[in-house]
Amino acid sequence: MNPSASALLETLDLRLVPQADAWPRLRELLERHAGSEFGRTHGFESIRSPRDFREAIPPRSYDEHRPWIERSAHAETGVLACGEPVGFEKTSGTSSQAKWIPVTPGLQEEFARGLAAWFNGWKVRCPAVFEGRAYWAISPPGIAREVTPGGLPLGMAGDDAYFPNDVGQALADWLVIPQLIGGAETVFEETALALLDAPDLSVISVWSPTFLLGIDAALRKLRGDFCWRNLWPRLAMVSCWADASAAPWIPQLRGRLGGIPFEAKGLLATEGITSLPGMIDGSPRLATECHWHEFLDELGNFTELRDLRTNRDYEVLLTTAGGLFRYRTGDRVRVTGTGVDGLPRLRFIGRSGMVSDLVGEKLQGDQVIESVATCGTTGFMVAAPDRPGYDLWLEDVALAAAVETVLRRNPYFDQALAIGQLAPLRIRPLPDEWLRKLTLALARRRGCRIGDVKLPGLLIQETPQEVESWLV
Repeated sequence: MNPSASALLETLDLRLVPQADAWPRLRELLERHAGSEFGRTHGFESIRSPRDFREAIPPRSYDEHRPWIERSAHAETGVLACGEPVGFEKTSGTSSQAKWIPVTPGLQEEFARGLAAWFNGWKVRCPAVFEGRAYWAISPPGIAREVTPGGLPLGMAGDDAYFPNDVGQALADWLVIPQLIGGAETVFEETALALLDAPDLSVISVWSPTFLLGIDAALRKLRGDFCWRNLWPRLAMVSCWADASAAPWIPQLRGRLGGIPFEAKGLLATEGITSLPGMIDGSPRLATECHWHEFLDELGNFTELRDLRTNRDYEVLLTTAGGLFRYRTGDRVRVTGTGVDGLPRLRFIGRSGMVSDLVGEKLQGDQVIESVATCGTTGFMVAAPDRPGYDLWLEDVALAAAVETVLRRNPYFDQALAIGQLAPLRIRPLPDEWLRKLTLALARRRGCRIGDVKLPGLLIQETPQEVESWLV
Protein backbone atom coordinates (compact mmCIF):
# COMPACT_ATOMS: atom_id res chain seq x y z
CA MET A 1 0.00 0.00 0.00
CA ASN A 2 1.17 3.50 -0.78
CA PRO A 3 2.47 5.02 2.52
CA SER A 4 0.50 8.25 2.03
CA ALA A 5 -2.68 6.30 1.32
CA SER A 6 -2.08 4.21 4.44
CA ALA A 7 -1.68 7.33 6.57
CA LEU A 8 -4.88 8.79 5.09
CA LEU A 9 -6.85 5.63 5.87
CA GLU A 10 -5.61 5.61 9.46
CA THR A 11 -6.78 9.22 9.83
CA LEU A 12 -10.16 8.47 8.27
CA ASP A 13 -10.78 5.32 10.30
CA LEU A 14 -11.22 7.57 13.34
CA ARG A 15 -14.23 9.15 11.58
CA LEU A 16 -16.11 5.95 10.74
CA VAL A 17 -19.62 6.02 12.20
CA PRO A 18 -22.51 3.56 11.84
CA GLN A 19 -24.98 3.77 8.96
CA ALA A 20 -27.82 4.60 11.29
CA ASP A 21 -30.45 7.18 12.20
CA ALA A 22 -28.64 10.51 12.25
CA TRP A 23 -31.17 12.16 14.57
CA PRO A 24 -28.98 12.00 17.72
CA ARG A 25 -26.21 13.90 15.88
CA LEU A 26 -28.69 16.47 14.60
CA ARG A 27 -30.24 16.90 18.07
CA GLU A 28 -26.78 17.55 19.51
CA LEU A 29 -26.17 20.12 16.76
CA LEU A 30 -29.43 21.90 17.56
CA GLU A 31 -28.70 21.98 21.28
CA ARG A 32 -25.17 23.27 20.78
CA HIS A 33 -26.24 26.14 18.52
CA ALA A 34 -29.56 27.10 20.09
CA GLY A 35 -27.98 30.43 21.09
CA SER A 36 -27.18 31.50 17.53
CA GLU A 37 -29.51 34.04 16.00
CA PHE A 38 -30.75 31.44 13.52
CA GLY A 39 -31.26 29.01 16.41
CA ARG A 40 -33.21 31.51 18.52
CA THR A 41 -35.35 32.56 15.55
CA HIS A 42 -36.31 28.96 14.84
CA GLY A 43 -36.68 27.78 18.43
CA PHE A 44 -33.86 25.22 18.53
CA GLU A 45 -34.12 24.92 22.30
CA SER A 46 -37.63 23.49 22.12
CA ILE A 47 -36.98 20.91 19.36
CA ARG A 48 -37.12 17.39 20.77
CA SER A 49 -38.03 15.24 17.77
CA PRO A 50 -37.91 15.13 13.98
CA ARG A 51 -41.53 16.27 13.94
CA ASP A 52 -40.69 19.29 16.11
CA PHE A 53 -37.84 20.02 13.70
CA ARG A 54 -40.15 19.99 10.67
CA GLU A 55 -42.69 22.21 12.41
CA ALA A 56 -40.05 24.72 13.49
CA ILE A 57 -38.32 25.06 10.11
CA PRO A 58 -40.16 24.76 6.79
CA PRO A 59 -38.19 23.65 3.72
CA ARG A 60 -35.96 26.58 2.81
CA SER A 61 -34.33 27.69 -0.43
CA TYR A 62 -30.89 29.27 -0.65
CA ASP A 63 -32.49 32.71 -0.88
CA GLU A 64 -34.26 32.06 2.41
CA HIS A 65 -30.89 31.22 4.01
CA ARG A 66 -29.20 34.16 2.33
CA PRO A 67 -29.70 36.84 5.06
CA TRP A 68 -27.83 34.75 7.66
CA ILE A 69 -25.16 33.69 5.16
CA GLU A 70 -24.49 37.24 4.00
CA ARG A 71 -24.18 38.53 7.56
CA SER A 72 -21.69 35.75 8.32
CA ALA A 73 -19.80 36.65 5.15
CA HIS A 74 -19.48 40.17 6.58
CA ALA A 75 -17.75 38.55 9.61
CA GLU A 76 -20.73 39.06 11.91
CA THR A 77 -20.57 36.34 14.57
CA GLY A 78 -23.29 34.40 16.36
CA VAL A 79 -25.65 34.61 13.40
CA LEU A 80 -25.39 31.40 11.44
CA ALA A 81 -26.09 28.14 13.22
CA CYS A 82 -23.33 25.50 13.40
CA GLY A 83 -20.42 27.80 14.18
CA GLU A 84 -18.45 30.42 12.32
CA PRO A 85 -17.36 29.67 8.74
CA VAL A 86 -13.69 29.21 7.87
CA GLY A 87 -14.58 30.30 4.35
CA PHE A 88 -17.20 30.09 1.64
CA GLU A 89 -17.37 28.10 -1.56
CA LYS A 90 -19.09 29.27 -4.70
CA THR A 91 -21.51 26.94 -6.34
CA SER A 92 -23.98 27.34 -9.14
CA GLY A 93 -25.86 24.09 -9.63
CA THR A 94 -26.87 23.60 -13.23
CA SER A 95 -28.03 27.04 -14.26
CA SER A 96 -28.23 29.54 -11.44
CA GLN A 97 -25.82 32.28 -10.54
CA ALA A 98 -23.18 31.56 -7.93
CA LYS A 99 -24.24 31.03 -4.33
CA TRP A 100 -21.99 31.33 -1.28
CA ILE A 101 -21.99 28.11 0.72
CA PRO A 102 -20.53 28.36 4.26
CA VAL A 103 -17.75 25.91 5.11
CA THR A 104 -17.56 25.37 8.88
CA PRO A 105 -15.43 23.01 10.98
CA GLY A 106 -18.57 20.94 11.58
CA LEU A 107 -19.21 20.59 7.85
CA GLN A 108 -15.58 19.59 7.32
CA GLU A 109 -16.04 16.78 9.86
CA GLU A 110 -19.22 15.64 8.10
CA PHE A 111 -17.39 15.49 4.79
CA ALA A 112 -14.59 13.52 6.48
CA ARG A 113 -17.14 10.98 7.74
CA GLY A 114 -18.43 10.60 4.20
CA LEU A 115 -14.92 10.16 2.83
CA ALA A 116 -14.21 7.55 5.51
CA ALA A 117 -17.29 5.53 4.53
CA TRP A 118 -16.52 5.83 0.84
CA PHE A 119 -12.91 4.69 1.21
CA ASN A 120 -13.95 1.92 3.58
CA GLY A 121 -15.97 0.54 0.69
CA TRP A 122 -12.98 0.82 -1.62
CA LYS A 123 -10.96 -1.26 0.84
CA VAL A 124 -13.52 -4.04 0.41
CA ARG A 125 -14.33 -3.75 -3.31
CA CYS A 126 -11.08 -2.54 -4.86
CA PRO A 127 -8.13 -2.28 -2.44
CA ALA A 128 -5.75 -1.78 -5.37
CA VAL A 129 -6.80 1.89 -5.52
CA PHE A 130 -4.53 2.48 -2.53
CA GLU A 131 -1.44 0.87 -4.07
CA GLY A 132 -0.26 3.99 -5.89
CA ARG A 133 -1.04 7.68 -6.02
CA ALA A 134 -4.37 9.36 -6.67
CA TYR A 135 -5.62 12.18 -8.84
CA TRP A 136 -8.51 14.07 -7.27
CA ALA A 137 -10.75 16.63 -8.95
CA ILE A 138 -8.54 19.62 -8.28
CA SER A 139 -8.93 22.31 -10.91
CA PRO A 140 -8.46 26.07 -10.95
CA PRO A 141 -11.41 28.36 -10.26
CA GLY A 142 -13.19 29.83 -13.22
CA ILE A 143 -12.56 33.26 -11.76
CA ALA A 144 -9.87 34.72 -9.52
CA ARG A 145 -10.07 33.69 -5.86
CA GLU A 146 -11.69 36.37 -3.74
CA VAL A 147 -12.53 37.24 -0.16
CA THR A 148 -15.91 38.11 1.34
CA PRO A 149 -16.69 41.60 2.63
CA GLY A 150 -15.62 40.30 6.05
CA GLY A 151 -12.26 39.06 4.77
CA LEU A 152 -13.04 35.32 4.68
CA PRO A 153 -11.90 33.18 1.74
CA LEU A 154 -14.41 32.96 -1.11
CA GLY A 155 -13.41 29.88 -3.06
CA MET A 156 -11.56 27.14 -1.20
CA ALA A 157 -7.91 26.57 -2.06
CA GLY A 158 -8.48 22.96 -3.12
CA ASP A 159 -10.59 19.91 -2.49
CA ASP A 160 -8.51 19.10 0.60
CA ALA A 161 -9.84 22.32 2.20
CA TYR A 162 -13.25 20.69 2.58
CA PHE A 163 -11.86 18.49 5.36
CA PRO A 164 -10.33 18.97 8.81
CA ASN A 165 -6.63 19.82 8.73
CA ASP A 166 -5.37 16.32 9.52
CA VAL A 167 -7.53 14.70 6.85
CA GLY A 168 -6.83 17.44 4.31
CA GLN A 169 -3.08 17.16 4.78
CA ALA A 170 -3.11 13.37 4.55
CA LEU A 171 -5.23 13.59 1.40
CA ALA A 172 -2.91 16.17 -0.16
CA ASP A 173 0.10 13.92 0.54
CA TRP A 174 -1.53 11.12 -1.47
CA LEU A 175 -2.62 13.24 -4.41
CA VAL A 176 -0.99 14.13 -7.68
CA ILE A 177 -1.42 17.91 -7.63
CA PRO A 178 -0.71 19.64 -10.96
CA GLN A 179 1.12 22.95 -10.79
CA LEU A 180 -1.46 24.94 -12.70
CA ILE A 181 0.25 28.17 -13.68
CA GLY A 182 -1.46 28.85 -16.98
CA GLY A 183 -4.95 29.37 -15.58
CA ALA A 184 -8.17 27.98 -16.96
CA GLU A 185 -6.99 27.98 -20.58
CA THR A 186 -4.29 25.35 -19.99
CA VAL A 187 -5.78 23.27 -17.18
CA PHE A 188 -6.21 20.13 -19.29
CA GLU A 189 -2.72 20.25 -20.78
CA GLU A 190 -1.01 20.92 -17.44
CA THR A 191 -3.04 18.22 -15.70
CA ALA A 192 -2.16 15.73 -18.46
CA LEU A 193 1.54 16.47 -18.00
CA ALA A 194 1.29 16.00 -14.23
CA LEU A 195 -0.43 12.64 -14.64
CA LEU A 196 2.22 11.48 -17.10
CA ASP A 197 4.77 12.15 -14.35
CA ALA A 198 2.89 9.76 -12.03
CA PRO A 199 3.37 6.25 -13.50
CA ASP A 200 2.08 4.71 -10.25
CA LEU A 201 -1.34 6.38 -10.58
CA SER A 202 -3.91 3.96 -9.12
CA VAL A 203 -7.18 5.92 -8.85
CA ILE A 204 -8.80 8.94 -10.46
CA SER A 205 -11.77 10.71 -8.90
CA VAL A 206 -13.31 13.65 -10.75
CA TRP A 207 -16.75 15.21 -10.77
CA SER A 208 -17.84 15.56 -14.38
CA PRO A 209 -16.91 12.98 -17.03
CA THR A 210 -16.46 15.87 -19.44
CA PHE A 211 -13.57 17.12 -17.32
CA LEU A 212 -11.79 13.78 -17.68
CA LEU A 213 -12.53 13.73 -21.41
CA GLY A 214 -10.85 17.13 -21.61
CA ILE A 215 -7.75 15.63 -20.03
CA ASP A 216 -8.00 12.68 -22.42
CA ALA A 217 -8.06 15.03 -25.41
CA ALA A 218 -4.95 16.79 -24.11
CA LEU A 219 -3.21 13.44 -23.66
CA ARG A 220 -4.01 12.46 -27.23
CA LYS A 221 -2.33 15.62 -28.46
CA LEU A 222 0.76 14.65 -26.47
CA ARG A 223 0.81 10.89 -27.08
CA GLY A 224 -1.34 10.30 -30.13
CA ASP A 225 -3.50 7.18 -30.05
CA PHE A 226 -2.82 5.80 -26.59
CA CYS A 227 -4.28 3.32 -24.13
CA TRP A 228 -4.92 4.43 -20.56
CA ARG A 229 -3.95 0.99 -19.27
CA ASN A 230 -0.55 1.17 -21.00
CA LEU A 231 0.21 4.61 -19.59
CA TRP A 232 -0.91 3.69 -16.07
CA PRO A 233 -0.75 -0.10 -15.55
CA ARG A 234 -1.73 0.26 -11.86
CA LEU A 235 -4.82 2.38 -12.50
CA ALA A 236 -7.49 0.39 -10.65
CA MET A 237 -10.53 2.68 -10.77
CA VAL A 238 -11.99 5.85 -12.23
CA SER A 239 -14.85 7.53 -10.36
CA CYS A 240 -17.12 10.33 -11.59
CA TRP A 241 -20.74 11.43 -11.98
CA ALA A 242 -22.74 9.09 -14.21
CA ASP A 243 -26.37 10.20 -13.97
CA ALA A 244 -28.63 12.89 -15.45
CA SER A 245 -26.64 15.35 -17.61
CA ALA A 246 -23.46 13.27 -17.13
CA ALA A 247 -25.00 10.05 -18.48
CA PRO A 248 -24.57 10.74 -22.22
CA TRP A 249 -20.80 11.04 -21.75
CA ILE A 250 -20.24 7.76 -19.93
CA PRO A 251 -20.11 5.46 -23.00
CA GLN A 252 -17.48 7.71 -24.59
CA LEU A 253 -15.49 7.79 -21.34
CA ARG A 254 -15.67 4.02 -20.91
CA GLY A 255 -14.45 3.62 -24.48
CA ARG A 256 -11.43 5.78 -23.80
CA LEU A 257 -10.62 4.00 -20.51
CA GLY A 258 -10.42 0.68 -22.31
CA GLY A 259 -11.61 -1.63 -19.58
CA ILE A 260 -10.33 0.18 -16.49
CA PRO A 261 -13.00 -0.31 -13.76
CA PHE A 262 -15.44 2.57 -13.51
CA GLU A 263 -17.46 3.65 -10.49
CA ALA A 264 -20.47 5.93 -10.60
CA LYS A 265 -19.94 8.57 -7.96
CA GLY A 266 -22.84 9.19 -5.62
CA LEU A 267 -24.61 12.52 -5.25
CA LEU A 268 -21.98 14.79 -3.70
CA ALA A 269 -22.19 18.57 -3.84
CA THR A 270 -20.64 21.64 -2.26
CA GLU A 271 -23.60 21.86 0.11
CA GLY A 272 -23.36 18.26 1.31
CA ILE A 273 -23.45 14.55 0.51
CA THR A 274 -26.68 12.75 -0.34
CA SER A 275 -25.42 9.36 -1.50
CA LEU A 276 -22.21 7.34 -1.52
CA PRO A 277 -21.22 4.10 -3.26
CA GLY A 278 -22.41 1.17 -1.14
CA MET A 279 -19.94 -0.99 0.75
CA ILE A 280 -20.53 -4.21 -1.21
CA ASP A 281 -21.94 -3.43 -4.65
CA GLY A 282 -20.91 0.20 -5.08
CA SER A 283 -24.44 1.34 -5.95
CA PRO A 284 -25.19 4.82 -4.54
CA ARG A 285 -26.98 4.57 -1.16
CA LEU A 286 -28.21 7.20 1.28
CA ALA A 287 -25.23 8.69 3.15
CA THR A 288 -26.68 8.60 6.67
CA GLU A 289 -23.22 9.09 8.22
CA CYS A 290 -22.96 12.64 6.94
CA HIS A 291 -26.03 14.83 7.43
CA TRP A 292 -29.75 14.81 8.15
CA HIS A 293 -31.67 13.96 4.97
CA GLU A 294 -35.34 14.44 4.20
CA PHE A 295 -37.42 13.95 1.07
CA LEU A 296 -40.30 15.71 -0.66
CA ASP A 297 -42.49 13.79 -3.09
CA GLU A 298 -43.53 15.08 -6.50
CA LEU A 299 -46.33 17.11 -4.90
CA GLY A 300 -43.95 18.72 -2.42
CA ASN A 301 -45.15 16.66 0.55
CA PHE A 302 -42.73 15.44 3.22
CA THR A 303 -42.08 11.69 3.05
CA GLU A 304 -40.64 9.64 5.89
CA LEU A 305 -37.53 7.64 5.09
CA ARG A 306 -39.37 4.40 5.79
CA ASP A 307 -42.11 5.40 3.33
CA LEU A 308 -39.86 5.99 0.29
CA ARG A 309 -41.10 3.91 -2.61
CA THR A 310 -39.08 2.16 -5.29
CA ASN A 311 -39.26 3.81 -8.73
CA ARG A 312 -40.62 7.03 -7.22
CA ASP A 313 -38.90 10.41 -7.48
CA TYR A 314 -38.14 12.77 -4.59
CA GLU A 315 -36.46 16.11 -3.95
CA VAL A 316 -33.69 16.05 -1.34
CA LEU A 317 -33.64 18.31 1.73
CA LEU A 318 -30.30 18.65 3.51
CA THR A 319 -29.52 19.77 7.03
CA THR A 320 -25.78 20.07 7.63
CA ALA A 321 -23.27 21.35 10.13
CA GLY A 322 -22.51 24.07 7.58
CA GLY A 323 -25.59 26.03 8.59
CA LEU A 324 -28.07 24.91 5.95
CA PHE A 325 -31.28 23.68 7.57
CA ARG A 326 -33.94 21.76 5.63
CA TYR A 327 -32.23 23.17 2.55
CA ARG A 328 -33.98 22.57 -0.75
CA THR A 329 -31.09 21.28 -2.84
CA GLY A 330 -33.17 21.11 -6.01
CA ASP A 331 -31.69 17.65 -6.58
CA ARG A 332 -34.19 15.00 -7.61
CA VAL A 333 -33.44 11.35 -6.95
CA ARG A 334 -35.18 8.12 -7.89
CA VAL A 335 -35.33 5.28 -5.39
CA THR A 336 -34.09 2.20 -7.23
CA GLY A 337 -34.41 -0.27 -4.36
CA THR A 338 -33.09 -1.11 -0.91
CA GLY A 339 -29.69 -2.65 -0.17
CA VAL A 340 -28.78 -5.39 2.28
CA ASP A 341 -27.87 -2.59 4.69
CA GLY A 342 -31.52 -1.47 4.69
CA LEU A 343 -30.71 1.89 3.09
CA PRO A 344 -32.42 3.15 -0.05
CA ARG A 345 -30.47 3.13 -3.30
CA LEU A 346 -30.73 6.50 -5.02
CA ARG A 347 -30.11 7.59 -8.60
CA PHE A 348 -29.75 11.28 -9.37
CA ILE A 349 -32.17 12.16 -12.17
CA GLY A 350 -31.84 15.92 -12.45
CA ARG A 351 -32.58 19.29 -10.96
CA SER A 352 -35.93 20.74 -10.02
CA GLY A 353 -36.88 23.95 -11.76
CA MET A 354 -34.90 23.38 -14.98
CA VAL A 355 -37.89 24.24 -17.13
CA SER A 356 -38.17 26.64 -20.06
CA ASP A 357 -41.70 27.91 -20.63
CA LEU A 358 -41.49 30.58 -23.34
CA VAL A 359 -45.03 29.99 -24.60
CA GLY A 360 -46.33 27.18 -22.38
CA GLU A 361 -44.15 24.36 -23.78
CA LYS A 362 -42.74 23.35 -20.38
CA LEU A 363 -39.51 22.01 -21.87
CA GLN A 364 -37.24 20.41 -19.27
CA GLY A 365 -33.48 20.01 -19.38
CA ASP A 366 -33.85 16.31 -18.61
CA GLN A 367 -36.09 15.91 -21.68
CA VAL A 368 -33.44 17.44 -23.92
CA ILE A 369 -30.70 15.23 -22.49
CA GLU A 370 -32.79 12.11 -22.98
CA SER A 371 -33.89 13.08 -26.49
CA VAL A 372 -30.37 13.78 -27.74
CA ALA A 373 -28.96 10.63 -26.15
CA THR A 374 -31.79 8.48 -27.55
CA CYS A 375 -30.80 9.55 -31.06
CA GLY A 376 -27.16 8.64 -30.54
CA THR A 377 -25.55 12.04 -30.64
CA THR A 378 -24.46 14.80 -28.27
CA GLY A 379 -25.73 18.32 -27.88
CA PHE A 380 -27.89 20.82 -26.03
CA MET A 381 -30.49 23.54 -26.56
CA VAL A 382 -30.48 27.28 -25.93
CA ALA A 383 -33.68 29.24 -25.32
CA ALA A 384 -34.20 32.24 -27.61
CA PRO A 385 -37.05 34.28 -26.07
CA ASP A 386 -36.87 36.98 -28.75
CA ARG A 387 -37.90 34.60 -31.56
CA PRO A 388 -39.41 32.83 -29.48
CA GLY A 389 -37.78 29.48 -30.09
CA TYR A 390 -34.68 27.37 -29.51
CA ASP A 391 -31.25 26.75 -30.95
CA LEU A 392 -30.38 23.05 -31.12
CA TRP A 393 -26.63 22.47 -31.11
CA LEU A 394 -25.62 18.97 -32.19
CA GLU A 395 -22.43 17.09 -32.98
CA ASP A 396 -24.28 15.25 -35.75
CA VAL A 397 -26.75 17.63 -37.38
CA ALA A 398 -27.92 14.83 -39.67
CA LEU A 399 -29.81 13.54 -36.64
CA ALA A 400 -31.59 16.84 -35.98
CA ALA A 401 -34.92 15.63 -37.33
CA ALA A 402 -34.76 12.52 -35.17
CA VAL A 403 -33.97 14.58 -32.08
CA GLU A 404 -36.87 16.91 -32.82
CA THR A 405 -39.22 13.95 -33.21
CA VAL A 406 -38.30 12.69 -29.75
CA LEU A 407 -38.57 16.17 -28.25
CA ARG A 408 -42.07 16.50 -29.64
CA ARG A 409 -43.23 13.64 -27.43
CA ASN A 410 -43.68 16.50 -24.99
CA PRO A 411 -47.27 17.45 -26.06
CA TYR A 412 -46.90 21.08 -25.01
CA PHE A 413 -43.70 21.50 -27.01
CA ASP A 414 -45.24 19.70 -30.00
CA GLN A 415 -48.33 21.90 -29.97
CA ALA A 416 -46.29 25.10 -29.65
CA LEU A 417 -44.27 24.17 -32.74
CA ALA A 418 -47.29 22.92 -34.66
CA ILE A 419 -49.31 26.13 -34.28
CA GLY A 420 -46.36 28.45 -34.72
CA GLN A 421 -46.13 29.69 -31.14
CA LEU A 422 -42.51 28.59 -31.28
CA ALA A 423 -40.30 29.24 -34.29
CA PRO A 424 -38.81 26.14 -35.95
CA LEU A 425 -35.73 24.77 -34.26
CA ARG A 426 -32.57 26.48 -35.46
CA ILE A 427 -30.00 23.72 -35.98
CA ARG A 428 -26.39 24.56 -35.18
CA PRO A 429 -23.38 22.25 -35.74
CA LEU A 430 -21.04 21.95 -32.79
CA PRO A 431 -17.46 22.92 -33.74
CA ASP A 432 -14.23 21.20 -32.81
CA GLU A 433 -13.29 21.54 -29.13
CA TRP A 434 -16.78 22.82 -28.33
CA LEU A 435 -16.81 20.88 -25.07
CA ARG A 436 -13.72 22.65 -23.80
CA LYS A 437 -14.93 26.07 -24.93
CA LEU A 438 -18.38 25.70 -23.37
CA THR A 439 -16.99 24.33 -20.11
CA LEU A 440 -14.57 27.24 -19.72
CA ALA A 441 -17.25 29.79 -20.56
CA LEU A 442 -19.79 28.37 -18.11
CA ALA A 443 -17.19 28.20 -15.34
CA ARG A 444 -16.38 31.88 -15.81
CA ARG A 445 -20.02 32.88 -16.17
CA ARG A 446 -21.21 31.03 -13.08
CA GLY A 447 -18.22 31.60 -10.85
CA CYS A 448 -17.40 27.95 -10.21
CA ARG A 449 -14.52 25.62 -10.86
CA ILE A 450 -14.05 23.98 -14.23
CA GLY A 451 -14.27 20.51 -12.76
CA ASP A 452 -17.61 21.36 -11.14
CA VAL A 453 -19.37 22.43 -14.34
CA LYS A 454 -22.37 20.25 -15.13
CA LEU A 455 -23.04 20.58 -18.83
CA PRO A 456 -26.80 21.10 -19.09
CA GLY A 457 -29.18 19.89 -21.72
CA LEU A 458 -30.91 23.26 -21.75
CA LEU A 459 -29.47 26.76 -21.33
CA ILE A 460 -32.08 29.29 -20.28
CA GLN A 461 -30.02 32.10 -18.73
CA GLU A 462 -27.53 32.50 -21.58
CA THR A 463 -28.57 34.08 -24.88
CA PRO A 464 -28.01 32.36 -28.22
CA GLN A 465 -25.62 35.16 -29.13
CA GLU A 466 -23.53 34.54 -26.03
CA VAL A 467 -23.34 30.81 -26.67
CA GLU A 468 -22.39 31.38 -30.30
CA SER A 469 -19.61 33.75 -29.24
CA TRP A 470 -18.22 31.08 -26.94
CA LEU A 471 -18.25 28.29 -29.52
CA VAL A 472 -17.61 29.81 -32.93
